[in-house]
Amino acid sequence: MNGDQKVSKFAVMTFRHVDDQSQAGTGIVGRLMNILKGRRSSRTLQPIGTIFFKEDAQEMGYILQLPDFMVNWDGLSPGRRSKRLLRYLRLVEELGIEVVCIPYYWGALPEEAVEVMNERFVVDSAYQMRIFALVDSVKHLLGMLKERVLNMEVGIWGADGWAGRLFARALAPSINDMVLGGTVEEELYGLADEILVETGLACPVTTDAGQCLKGKQLVVIADECDLSLLSSHAIVAYAGGIDLKYMEAMKSRREPLWILSGWATLPDGVKADIELLPWETLGVLQALSLMEEEIGEMSRVLDTVKMRGFILPEGGMTYDTFRVRYFRKRT
Repeated sequence: MNGDQKVSKFAVMTFRHVDDQSQAGTGIVGRLMNILKGRRSSRTLQPIGTIFFKEDAQEMGYILQLPDFMVNWDGLSPGRRSKRLLRYLRLVEELGIEVVCIPYYWGALPEEAVEVMNERFVVDSAYQMRIFALVDSVKHLLGMLKERVLNMEVGIWGADGWAGRLFARALAPSINDMVLGGTVEEELYGLADEILVETGLACPVTTDAGQCLKGKQLVVIADECDLSLLSSHAIVAYAGGIDLKYMEAMKSRREPLWILSGWATLPDGVKADIELLPWETLGVLQALSLMEEEIGEMSRVLDTVKMRGFILPEGGMTYDTFRVRYFRKRT
Protein backbone atom coordinates (compact mmCIF):
# COMPACT_ATOMS: atom_id res chain seq x y z
CA MET A 1 0.00 0.00 0.00
CA ASN A 2 1.37 3.44 -0.95
CA GLY A 3 1.74 5.44 2.25
CA ASP A 4 1.22 8.72 0.36
CA GLN A 5 -2.19 7.64 -0.89
CA LYS A 6 -5.08 8.78 1.27
CA VAL A 7 -7.48 5.93 1.91
CA SER A 8 -10.97 6.19 3.34
CA LYS A 9 -11.33 4.45 6.66
CA PHE A 10 -13.87 2.13 8.19
CA ALA A 11 -15.28 1.54 11.64
CA VAL A 12 -16.47 -1.69 13.20
CA MET A 13 -18.89 -0.90 16.03
CA THR A 14 -19.21 -3.33 18.92
CA PHE A 15 -20.11 -3.73 22.58
CA ARG A 16 -17.34 -4.76 24.93
CA HIS A 17 -16.03 -3.63 28.30
CA VAL A 18 -13.19 -1.26 27.52
CA ASP A 19 -11.04 -2.81 30.28
CA ASP A 20 -11.74 -6.31 28.93
CA GLN A 21 -10.33 -6.08 25.44
CA SER A 22 -9.13 -9.63 24.82
CA GLN A 23 -11.96 -11.89 26.01
CA ALA A 24 -12.53 -13.74 22.77
CA GLY A 25 -14.77 -16.27 24.48
CA THR A 26 -17.10 -13.82 26.23
CA GLY A 27 -20.76 -13.93 25.21
CA ILE A 28 -22.22 -10.95 23.41
CA VAL A 29 -25.65 -11.06 25.03
CA GLY A 30 -24.29 -10.84 28.57
CA ARG A 31 -22.39 -7.65 27.89
CA LEU A 32 -25.33 -6.07 26.09
CA MET A 33 -27.69 -6.98 28.92
CA ASN A 34 -25.29 -5.41 31.43
CA ILE A 35 -25.65 -2.13 29.58
CA LEU A 36 -29.41 -2.47 29.55
CA LYS A 37 -29.35 -3.08 33.32
CA GLY A 38 -27.53 0.18 33.91
CA ARG A 39 -23.81 -0.59 33.64
CA ARG A 40 -23.26 2.37 31.38
CA SER A 41 -20.42 3.13 29.03
CA SER A 42 -19.14 6.58 28.18
CA ARG A 43 -21.25 8.79 25.94
CA THR A 44 -18.19 9.89 23.98
CA LEU A 45 -16.48 8.15 21.09
CA GLN A 46 -14.47 5.19 22.35
CA PRO A 47 -11.88 3.80 19.93
CA ILE A 48 -10.99 0.35 21.24
CA GLY A 49 -8.43 -0.57 18.62
CA THR A 50 -6.88 0.29 15.26
CA ILE A 51 -6.59 -1.77 12.07
CA PHE A 52 -3.64 -1.01 9.81
CA PHE A 53 -1.50 -2.30 6.95
CA LYS A 54 1.47 -4.35 8.12
CA GLU A 55 3.71 -3.03 5.35
CA ASP A 56 3.62 0.67 6.19
CA ALA A 57 1.48 0.86 9.36
CA GLN A 58 -1.06 3.06 7.59
CA GLU A 59 -4.35 3.14 9.47
CA MET A 60 -7.29 1.51 7.71
CA GLY A 61 -10.00 1.59 10.34
CA TYR A 62 -11.03 1.37 13.96
CA ILE A 63 -12.94 -0.78 16.40
CA LEU A 64 -15.37 1.58 18.13
CA GLN A 65 -17.52 1.12 21.21
CA LEU A 66 -21.20 1.62 20.47
CA PRO A 67 -22.55 4.28 22.86
CA ASP A 68 -25.02 3.28 25.53
CA PHE A 69 -27.61 5.79 24.37
CA MET A 70 -28.25 3.64 21.28
CA VAL A 71 -29.16 0.72 23.53
CA ASN A 72 -31.22 2.88 25.92
CA TRP A 73 -32.87 4.68 23.02
CA ASP A 74 -36.46 4.33 24.24
CA GLY A 75 -35.54 5.89 27.57
CA LEU A 76 -34.57 9.20 25.95
CA SER A 77 -36.76 11.99 24.63
CA PRO A 78 -36.70 12.50 20.82
CA GLY A 79 -34.70 15.69 21.25
CA ARG A 80 -32.01 14.09 23.40
CA ARG A 81 -31.80 11.12 21.04
CA SER A 82 -31.16 13.34 18.04
CA LYS A 83 -28.64 15.54 19.84
CA ARG A 84 -26.58 12.64 21.16
CA LEU A 85 -26.67 10.73 17.88
CA LEU A 86 -25.59 13.68 15.73
CA ARG A 87 -22.78 14.55 18.14
CA TYR A 88 -21.56 10.95 18.07
CA LEU A 89 -21.69 10.73 14.27
CA ARG A 90 -19.76 13.99 13.91
CA LEU A 91 -16.97 12.45 15.98
CA VAL A 92 -17.01 9.39 13.72
CA GLU A 93 -16.78 11.59 10.62
CA GLU A 94 -13.79 13.42 12.11
CA LEU A 95 -11.90 10.10 12.03
CA GLY A 96 -12.36 9.98 8.24
CA ILE A 97 -14.79 7.07 8.42
CA GLU A 98 -16.82 6.25 5.31
CA VAL A 99 -17.82 2.62 5.93
CA VAL A 100 -19.42 1.40 9.17
CA CYS A 101 -19.98 -2.30 9.97
CA ILE A 102 -22.06 -3.38 12.96
CA PRO A 103 -21.87 -7.18 13.19
CA TYR A 104 -24.23 -9.09 15.50
CA TYR A 105 -25.64 -6.01 17.24
CA TRP A 106 -27.40 -4.70 14.16
CA GLY A 107 -30.81 -6.01 15.20
CA ALA A 108 -30.52 -4.40 18.65
CA LEU A 109 -30.08 -0.88 17.26
CA PRO A 110 -32.99 1.56 16.81
CA GLU A 111 -34.13 1.88 13.19
CA GLU A 112 -34.12 5.66 13.46
CA ALA A 113 -30.43 5.69 14.39
CA VAL A 114 -29.52 3.33 11.55
CA GLU A 115 -31.44 5.51 9.06
CA VAL A 116 -29.48 8.60 10.10
CA MET A 117 -26.19 6.69 9.89
CA ASN A 118 -27.09 5.51 6.39
CA GLU A 119 -27.31 9.14 5.30
CA ARG A 120 -23.68 9.73 6.25
CA PHE A 121 -21.90 6.39 5.79
CA VAL A 122 -22.04 3.08 3.99
CA VAL A 123 -23.56 0.98 6.80
CA ASP A 124 -23.56 -2.83 6.83
CA SER A 125 -24.41 -5.62 9.28
CA ALA A 126 -21.61 -7.93 8.00
CA TYR A 127 -24.28 -10.59 7.41
CA GLN A 128 -22.86 -11.63 4.05
CA MET A 129 -19.35 -12.16 5.41
CA ARG A 130 -20.78 -14.01 8.40
CA ILE A 131 -22.61 -16.48 6.15
CA PHE A 132 -19.60 -17.03 3.88
CA ALA A 133 -17.53 -17.81 6.98
CA LEU A 134 -20.27 -20.05 8.37
CA VAL A 135 -20.44 -22.09 5.16
CA ASP A 136 -16.66 -22.42 5.08
CA SER A 137 -16.52 -23.60 8.69
CA VAL A 138 -19.31 -26.15 8.22
CA LYS A 139 -17.53 -27.57 5.17
CA HIS A 140 -14.44 -27.91 7.37
CA LEU A 141 -16.61 -29.65 9.94
CA LEU A 142 -17.70 -32.22 7.37
CA GLY A 143 -14.04 -32.90 6.65
CA MET A 144 -13.39 -33.55 10.34
CA LEU A 145 -16.35 -35.92 10.58
CA LYS A 146 -14.97 -37.99 7.68
CA GLU A 147 -16.89 -41.24 7.17
CA ARG A 148 -19.63 -40.16 9.60
CA VAL A 149 -20.88 -37.78 6.94
CA LEU A 150 -22.01 -40.70 4.78
CA ASN A 151 -24.82 -41.57 7.20
CA MET A 152 -25.57 -38.05 8.39
CA GLU A 153 -29.10 -36.72 7.87
CA VAL A 154 -29.18 -33.02 7.04
CA GLY A 155 -32.07 -30.55 7.08
CA ILE A 156 -31.90 -27.01 5.70
CA TRP A 157 -34.74 -24.76 6.82
CA GLY A 158 -34.92 -21.57 4.75
CA ALA A 159 -33.50 -23.19 1.62
CA ASP A 160 -35.75 -20.89 -0.41
CA GLY A 161 -33.62 -17.87 0.60
CA TRP A 162 -30.10 -16.72 -0.25
CA ALA A 163 -28.27 -18.21 2.73
CA GLY A 164 -30.16 -21.51 2.62
CA ARG A 165 -29.51 -21.91 -1.10
CA LEU A 166 -25.83 -21.18 -0.57
CA PHE A 167 -25.63 -23.88 2.10
CA ALA A 168 -27.51 -26.42 0.03
CA ARG A 169 -25.17 -26.00 -2.92
CA ALA A 170 -22.09 -26.13 -0.70
CA LEU A 171 -23.12 -29.27 1.21
CA ALA A 172 -24.75 -31.28 -1.58
CA PRO A 173 -21.50 -32.79 -2.99
CA SER A 174 -20.65 -34.27 0.45
CA ILE A 175 -24.07 -35.35 1.74
CA ASN A 176 -26.18 -38.42 0.94
CA ASP A 177 -29.37 -37.38 2.76
CA MET A 178 -30.51 -33.75 2.69
CA VAL A 179 -34.01 -32.26 3.07
CA LEU A 180 -34.78 -28.80 1.71
CA GLY A 181 -37.37 -26.87 3.70
CA GLY A 182 -38.94 -23.43 3.53
CA THR A 183 -42.14 -21.54 2.80
CA VAL A 184 -41.88 -21.00 -0.98
CA GLU A 185 -42.47 -24.40 -2.54
CA GLU A 186 -41.62 -23.31 -6.08
CA GLU A 187 -38.18 -22.06 -5.02
CA LEU A 188 -37.50 -25.29 -3.14
CA TYR A 189 -38.36 -27.52 -6.06
CA GLY A 190 -36.26 -25.37 -8.39
CA LEU A 191 -33.26 -25.72 -6.07
CA ALA A 192 -33.81 -29.46 -5.70
CA ASP A 193 -33.81 -29.85 -9.50
CA GLU A 194 -30.57 -27.87 -9.80
CA ILE A 195 -28.84 -29.95 -7.14
CA LEU A 196 -30.02 -33.18 -8.77
CA VAL A 197 -28.54 -32.13 -12.11
CA GLU A 198 -25.29 -30.85 -10.61
CA THR A 199 -24.56 -33.58 -8.05
CA GLY A 200 -27.01 -36.44 -8.59
CA LEU A 201 -28.40 -35.99 -5.07
CA ALA A 202 -32.21 -36.19 -4.84
CA CYS A 203 -33.38 -33.86 -2.07
CA PRO A 204 -36.89 -34.17 -0.61
CA VAL A 205 -38.73 -30.85 -0.37
CA THR A 206 -41.09 -29.75 2.41
CA THR A 207 -42.82 -26.67 3.78
CA ASP A 208 -43.18 -28.38 7.18
CA ALA A 209 -40.38 -27.38 9.56
CA GLY A 210 -40.90 -30.55 11.60
CA GLN A 211 -40.30 -32.82 8.61
CA CYS A 212 -37.24 -30.79 7.70
CA LEU A 213 -35.57 -30.67 11.11
CA LYS A 214 -36.72 -33.48 13.40
CA GLY A 215 -34.15 -36.23 13.95
CA LYS A 216 -31.48 -34.57 11.79
CA GLN A 217 -27.84 -34.68 12.90
CA LEU A 218 -26.85 -31.52 11.02
CA VAL A 219 -29.32 -28.66 10.70
CA VAL A 220 -29.06 -25.34 8.90
CA ILE A 221 -31.53 -22.68 10.03
CA ALA A 222 -31.80 -19.74 7.65
CA ASP A 223 -35.31 -18.71 8.69
CA GLU A 224 -37.25 -18.59 11.96
CA CYS A 225 -38.64 -21.84 13.28
CA ASP A 226 -39.60 -23.62 16.49
CA LEU A 227 -36.32 -24.52 18.22
CA SER A 228 -38.00 -27.39 20.10
CA LEU A 229 -38.02 -29.31 16.80
CA LEU A 230 -34.25 -29.78 17.00
CA SER A 231 -32.66 -32.97 18.22
CA SER A 232 -30.54 -32.63 21.35
CA HIS A 233 -27.70 -34.28 19.44
CA ALA A 234 -27.86 -31.96 16.45
CA ILE A 235 -25.18 -29.63 15.18
CA VAL A 236 -26.99 -26.43 14.23
CA ALA A 237 -25.57 -23.93 11.75
CA TYR A 238 -27.63 -20.81 12.43
CA ALA A 239 -27.79 -18.57 9.33
CA GLY A 240 -30.72 -16.42 10.40
CA GLY A 241 -30.54 -12.87 11.65
CA ILE A 242 -29.00 -12.35 15.09
CA ASP A 243 -31.81 -11.58 17.51
CA LEU A 244 -31.52 -11.33 21.29
CA LYS A 245 -34.55 -13.57 21.74
CA TYR A 246 -32.97 -16.29 19.61
CA MET A 247 -29.60 -15.85 21.27
CA GLU A 248 -31.06 -16.37 24.73
CA ALA A 249 -33.02 -19.40 23.49
CA MET A 250 -29.83 -20.90 22.06
CA LYS A 251 -27.92 -20.41 25.30
CA SER A 252 -30.73 -21.99 27.31
CA ARG A 253 -30.67 -25.11 25.09
CA ARG A 254 -27.18 -26.41 25.80
CA GLU A 255 -27.37 -29.75 24.01
CA PRO A 256 -27.36 -28.77 20.34
CA LEU A 257 -24.04 -27.29 19.27
CA TRP A 258 -24.96 -23.88 17.85
CA ILE A 259 -22.64 -22.43 15.22
CA LEU A 260 -23.24 -18.78 14.28
CA SER A 261 -20.30 -18.34 11.90
CA GLY A 262 -16.72 -19.26 11.22
CA TRP A 263 -13.99 -17.77 13.39
CA ALA A 264 -11.82 -16.04 10.81
CA THR A 265 -8.35 -14.53 10.81
CA LEU A 266 -7.40 -11.16 9.36
CA PRO A 267 -5.78 -11.18 5.89
CA ASP A 268 -2.01 -11.61 5.80
CA GLY A 269 -1.27 -7.93 5.13
CA VAL A 270 -3.61 -6.53 7.78
CA LYS A 271 -3.00 -6.21 11.52
CA ALA A 272 -4.84 -5.00 14.63
CA ASP A 273 -3.23 -3.44 17.70
CA ILE A 274 -5.57 -5.42 19.98
CA GLU A 275 -6.87 -8.98 20.05
CA LEU A 276 -10.08 -8.84 18.05
CA LEU A 277 -13.17 -10.68 19.19
CA PRO A 278 -14.45 -13.11 16.54
CA TRP A 279 -17.41 -11.03 15.38
CA GLU A 280 -15.22 -7.90 15.19
CA THR A 281 -12.94 -9.72 12.75
CA LEU A 282 -15.94 -10.49 10.55
CA GLY A 283 -16.85 -6.80 10.63
CA VAL A 284 -13.34 -5.87 9.49
CA LEU A 285 -13.50 -8.39 6.65
CA GLN A 286 -16.88 -7.08 5.53
CA ALA A 287 -15.59 -3.50 5.62
CA LEU A 288 -12.56 -4.46 3.53
CA SER A 289 -14.80 -6.13 0.96
CA LEU A 290 -16.89 -2.95 0.73
CA MET A 291 -13.76 -0.84 0.22
CA GLU A 292 -12.36 -2.89 -2.66
CA GLU A 293 -12.24 0.09 -5.04
CA GLU A 294 -10.34 2.14 -2.45
CA ILE A 295 -7.75 -0.49 -1.58
CA GLY A 296 -7.57 -2.40 -4.86
CA GLU A 297 -6.99 -6.15 -5.35
CA MET A 298 -9.06 -6.75 -2.22
CA SER A 299 -10.28 -10.11 -3.50
CA ARG A 300 -6.64 -11.25 -3.53
CA VAL A 301 -6.13 -9.91 -0.01
CA LEU A 302 -9.25 -11.64 1.29
CA ASP A 303 -8.08 -14.92 -0.24
CA THR A 304 -5.47 -15.08 2.53
CA VAL A 305 -8.17 -15.23 5.24
CA LYS A 306 -8.24 -18.52 7.14
CA MET A 307 -10.79 -20.09 9.49
CA ARG A 308 -9.50 -21.02 12.94
CA GLY A 309 -12.76 -22.36 14.32
CA PHE A 310 -16.42 -21.59 14.97
CA ILE A 311 -18.30 -18.71 16.55
CA LEU A 312 -20.83 -19.98 19.10
CA PRO A 313 -23.37 -17.91 21.06
CA GLU A 314 -20.88 -17.69 23.93
CA GLY A 315 -17.88 -16.82 21.75
CA GLY A 316 -15.15 -18.46 19.68
CA MET A 317 -14.28 -22.17 19.65
CA THR A 318 -11.17 -23.39 17.84
CA TYR A 319 -11.33 -26.47 15.66
CA ASP A 320 -9.08 -28.29 18.14
CA THR A 321 -11.46 -27.53 21.00
CA PHE A 322 -14.36 -28.74 18.88
CA ARG A 323 -12.62 -32.06 18.26
CA VAL A 324 -12.24 -32.58 22.00
CA ARG A 325 -15.81 -31.58 22.86
CA TYR A 326 -17.61 -33.24 19.97
CA PHE A 327 -15.72 -36.47 19.46
CA ARG A 328 -15.37 -37.32 23.13
CA LYS A 329 -19.10 -36.85 23.66
CA ARG A 330 -20.25 -38.76 20.59
CA THR A 331 -17.72 -41.52 20.05
